[in-house]
Amino acid sequence: MKGRINKGRIAFTKSNKIWKSKQVNRKTKLKLYKTTVRPVLLNGCETWKMNRSDEKKLDSFQYQCLKKIMQIFWPNIISTDELNEVTQVKKISLEVKRRRWNWLGHVLRKVKGHYWMAALTWQPECRRRVGRPKTTWRRTLEKERKEFRWRTWHEAWLQPRDRMIWRKSVEVLCASRHEEDK
Repeated sequence: MKGRINKGRIAFTKSNKIWKSKQVNRKTKLKLYKTTVRPVLLNGCETWKMNRSDEKKLDSFQYQCLKKIMQIFWPNIISTDELNEVTQVKKISLEVKRRRWNWLGHVLRKVKGHYWMAALTWQPECRRRVGRPKTTWRRTLEKERKEFRWRTWHEAWLQPRDRMIWRKSVEVLCASRHEEDK
């Protein structure tokens, strides 16, 4: 996570002249942010394990970037929700979640014996060593699956067959999480 945020920060600081420029309007700056910084930051996010502190780190990085783009200086305080509403940029933690579930839908549409399914069904034989992180990618998915109110993975396997229903259900999941955060 630290490495991705650092790479995103490098991509952001390379365009400092643009962010400070008075000749480039804010709409163009936001499009540049969405097309140059966010892809660098979110590269491979489908496989990230996420907990609350990771979500906060990502959201605070985006908050700092958007404040600089909108030229809101540090003594002025604006809430994250207000800033996201003004810029019309969704929380980056919700984007990570949406991408993870879209990718998972792709995996679940594969043939049942496919080797990608091993990541969902594999159980380690031994216990986790002392000091190893408790949050894993699979545990992140398990927690979010329960938010979907699917009791088992079998119920989840039945959903992504219809892509349109799957996309709508993923959007509902991300929207409900956004409402909980408010």
